[in-house]
Amino acid sequence: MFLSICIGVVMSSCNSSESNNIDNKRALPIIGQHDIAYTDMDGYKAGDTIFHTVPDWEYLTEDSILLSSSDLDDKIWIADFFFSYCPTICVPMNQELDKITKQLQEHENEIAFLSFTIDPKRDTPSELKEYREKFEFNAKNWHFLTGDQQETHDLAFYGFQILANKDNAAPGGFIHSSNFVLVDQNRHIRGVYDGLTEEGREQLLNDVKILLEK
Repeated sequence: MFLSICIGVVMSSCNSSESNNIDNKRALPIIGQHDIAYTDMDGYKAGDTIFHTVPDWEYLTEDSILLSSSDLDDKIWIADFFFSYCPTICVPMNQELDKITKQLQEHENEIAFLSFTIDPKRDTPSELKEYREKFEFNAKNWHFLTGDQQETHDLAFYGFQILANKDNAAPGGFIHSSNFVLVDQNRHIRGVYDGLTEEGREQLLNDVKILLEK
């Protein structure tokens, strides 16, 4: 069930439609499996919906500074998963994300951009710093993060609900989606967008503006 939901989210981001159909004021979903917590109240049970949240995490940045999820409380997150040696989509993804950081620069104190490497054995902090400098990814609120490989793959799949895993048959030895994930100030996933399509990026920008208004 969970896997089918994830695949559906990933695949749906690849469908194209006219950009003028994007609704700037649409109600954003909360993505992920929901649970119900029941409480006894005067002879009946009241149910509260428990929404999926991205779990706690702690990683080293490209500057070898330990950054944790709690350091970014009350911020909007825009996240992707990549690896610096990727021979296919990673550089184009992050080049598009760089454009988004510039478009949202006036909100740099309210938004954190997070790029998690899925190949931490090669992507040490110094390698990530070199990667960042090579492509001039200069946004102050953009963090390139490295940590335990399996924990990162689990965080992608179970936490951010996108695919990122080791695959010897894939170019570079890893497989991952081209999606950007939007997380609100309460760590709820509010959208998953194909970062390599103009429609996906436009929808992401519109949805960020909705969260900023709250």
